[in-house]
Amino acid sequence: MTFSDDLIKLKQNRSAQEPLPSGIAPYTCSAFFKSREYGMKPKARRWDHLLSKESHNLKPSPLKTASRASGQKKLISLGTARPAPEYFPWESLSLRCLQDTVTEQAQPAPTVSMASVKLEQPYDLGVAMNYGFSGGSPQALRFVTEHIEIIHKPPYDDWECSLTCGTTSAIEIAFRIFCNPGDTILTENYPYSGAMTCAHAQSLHILGIEMDDLGLHPDDLDHKLRTWDYTKGPKPSVLYMVPTGQNPTSTTQNLIRRKQIYAIAERHDLYILEDDPYYFLQLGKSKQALASAQLDRTDANEEFFKCLSPSYLSLDVSGRVLRMDTTSKILAPGLRCGWVTGSSQVIQKLVSYYEIGVLCPSGPSQVMLYKLLDETWGHDGLFNWLRSLSLQYRCRRDNLLESCERFLPSDFCEWNIPAEGMFLWIKVNISGYRQTHTASHGDGNVARYLAVEDRIYQKAHDNGVLVSKGSWFIADVQTLKGVNFRLTFAAAPVGELDEALQRFARALETEVR
Repeated sequence: MTFSDDLIKLKQNRSAQEPLPSGIAPYTCSAFFKSREYGMKPKARRWDHLLSKESHNLKPSPLKTASRASGQKKLISLGTARPAPEYFPWESLSLRCLQDTVTEQAQPAPTVSMASVKLEQPYDLGVAMNYGFSGGSPQALRFVTEHIEIIHKPPYDDWECSLTCGTTSAIEIAFRIFCNPGDTILTENYPYSGAMTCAHAQSLHILGIEMDDLGLHPDDLDHKLRTWDYTKGPKPSVLYMVPTGQNPTSTTQNLIRRKQIYAIAERHDLYILEDDPYYFLQLGKSKQALASAQLDRTDANEEFFKCLSPSYLSLDVSGRVLRMDTTSKILAPGLRCGWVTGSSQVIQKLVSYYEIGVLCPSGPSQVMLYKLLDETWGHDGLFNWLRSLSLQYRCRRDNLLESCERFLPSDFCEWNIPAEGMFLWIKVNISGYRQTHTASHGDGNVARYLAVEDRIYQKAHDNGVLVSKGSWFIADVQTLKGVNFRLTFAAAPVGELDEALQRFARALETEVR
């Protein structure tokens, strides 16, 4: 089925749906918005045996449960301590949204406004600024559910979505759902540093799995699980990965690799946390790969759709994947909004954690998402945006690569062309490094790598350019096998990339040559 076919089917499905739940903090669920074919697929497995002790003990909030919509059409609430909307000091929120393409000449779309007038509208500011349902508003959750069904088509029946306060929040809660203090989680050998921080804060151990040019290596994953030493604690049951445009290495797992890893997860009963913030930042496998792409091509969205890698969620026949998406890399990180998709059992646990923690994603942020994605762009417009955003980041990547080719010493620096994401992973060969610069304390190659890395980093900083040390990301510093740096082409102005690479190159020449 093509992307266009999915959009037609979506419109038909919407026209047959009941009106959205209304009022303040109405209970809502992805099941309200799925296509009619659901109910014909197998159910997800139960994961009670993998839940943490804390998660087993966590029960839904009785106040939140009682406040959910009942069968009565008009229920006068004397039970829920929500402030009266008429006393909120905001009368209206006015939004001006960009058109659904990213260009230097982007023109603002007509102003989209919403007003708070004593609940005269089903989703005015009186609703948005009040306490909300922890899984998200019906308006935002409907769009997200449709998006997941269009892009990923989960192959089991009882999947659900929930809005989140961003992926880092979702990671922290996912670890609490599945891990007890002292447990070990599996990650890439160079995992996202925020996930490591979450794990360490919960007294979790991290076991890094070897990586190659396609990301996490299945042979090493299987070996570490088959030879697990139970004196170190329970066998790991959680695998955390960034499979597309991996942070920090920018590797992307192909379909064969994903199927191999999923099969290992089935064999060893692993639960997969699929963190995929760079999924839609498609840059092409070479500097010329997307040169012929035009923003106004009628079939451009179809081609972009075909370029997307099959997600773990799309391969998940047993409901063992929790997929995490975010608006941070495709819209704006200040929204602090994202969404997760998994089996109903796991999503309900996550919502229960939200009820005793952050409560719900920001109301104004959800309004902004709804007005932009649903009322202004629609699913086709979002794809226009994602496609044109990818083209803009491709230009930035190509500029950075050209600067690397001009200024970085090729005799001891190497890198691959990132096809997705925001990063360039620079490997520095220090075999000819002058030993007199190495720190006098410490032992073995690890101390040497760290000393050289720090000298390059400090010299680059003195030269006026900030880069990220590779050792900041490694799961276990004692497994460090070289000197690496992560560069991003997303933040600095394009016109300053040349100068940034020259400054970094001078640091390398000074410290390594």
